Amino acid sequence: MKLNKLALIVALAALVCSAIAQGGGGGGRQGRGQGNRGNQFAPMTIAGREEVQKEIGLTDDQKTKITELRTATQQKSRDARQAANGDRQAQQEAMTKINAEAAKALAEILKPEQLKRLRELQIQWTGSMIVVSDKEVQKELAITEEQTAKFKELQDKQRAVMQEAQQNANGDRAAITEAMTKNAKIMEEEIGKVLTDAQKTKLKEMGGKEMPKPAPAARGGGRAGGGF
Repeated sequence: MKLNKLALIVALAALVCSAIAQGGGGGGRQGRGQGNRGNQFAPMTIAGREEVQKEIGLTDDQKTKITELRTATQQKSRDARQAANGDRQAQQEAMTKINAEAAKALAEILKPEQLKRLRELQIQWTGSMIVVSDKEVQKELAITEEQTAKFKELQDKQRAVMQEAQQNANGDRAAITEAMTKNAKIMEEEIGKVLTDAQKTKLKEMGGKEMPKPAPAARGGGRAGGGF
């Protein structure tokens, strides 16, 4: 993946703190509540995983700085939600700024080659789901307007199905998690149908050298969620 450090900062900015914003922490944990399953592969989250730290060769000093950055960003995120007082647009604007600042800070902690590998792992582990929201990936794959429209249709459909599943679950977190897992898998399959073979090949190349994908955090069993 031919990206310079500035391009990597831009690429990371949109997703670097998505897990943190919803309460996720290090060690690959998923965000609390009904967060986005893809958040477990946000750069700040995977940078907290021991196997990733070993893969990209983090020093003890870098590990400490990343932990401090994660803690500071968590606090900023909580403050932003509180200050927004339910105003979604205000919260989104604040989070965009926080994400950009965190992306820049993370890039300053890591060496260019470490940042590049972290980005590769984010793409590799997120899979085709990353194409829906990551502008840099969309640009690299030359995603068309027609494909973008189809992605939006899939998102809208998935959102509606998840809302129904959450209502039917009546607060059963295990059931909600199961529905999220099921629908995320279907979403990924549907996105794959929209991408061309050349785009799929390019996306795989952008993921770099393969590394075992971390298993999702274990959750209790529950009722099956709605299909998509």
